[in-house]
Amino acid sequence: MSRSPRDGSMPPVMVLLKELQKYEGIKRAEAFLERAKEARKDSKNHEWMTSITPYLTIVSHSSAMPHPNITFRFAVQPIHSNGLDNLHGGCAATIFDLCTTLPLHLVSRPGFWQYTGVSRALNVTYLRPVPVGTTVHIKCEVLQAGRNLCALRGEMRAVGEDGREGPLLVVCEHSKARIDPPAEKL
Repeated sequence: MSRSPRDGSMPPVMVLLKELQKYEGIKRAEAFLERAKEARKDSKNHEWMTSITPYLTIVSHSSAMPHPNITFRFAVQPIHSNGLDNLHGGCAATIFDLCTTLPLHLVSRPGFWQYTGVSRALNVTYLRPVPVGTTVHIKCEVLQAGRNLCALRGEMRAVGEDGREGPLLVVCEHSKARIDPPAEKL
């Protein structure tokens, strides 16, 4: 999925998002994750999210307004850790960047968030360490999706083997700007 920035080709993620247009709603989010997992098998793919997506699954979702959401499960591996054997802060931010974006597929349509935008701000607050070996739920919701900007929120909680959620570990606020061409040009 990597490319030279000067070769004039479309960025791989844009190619992927165009291919995913045949799906709608949660099916598009699921297909995105599946394609990302497949990309890891390509030895020429050097995108660093490929070390995250194999450990990320969708647990539940709701397309109901006013706050469509998706809950993910993620298992923290040694590759995701800092020097203290906890989830690295940069890795947590990357997880939230991806996971808070995917619920936009629940509201997207041609010309309205179909390319899921670009990040304007990503604010991550670390409340407790997340040790390697921890399984977490990451609940992400669309707070507001307007014509050009959106506000997204995510929270990460430990989850036990019995499925019960534990304390809040990390929270995120994410704002994005829409990059879709006008619907009549699609």
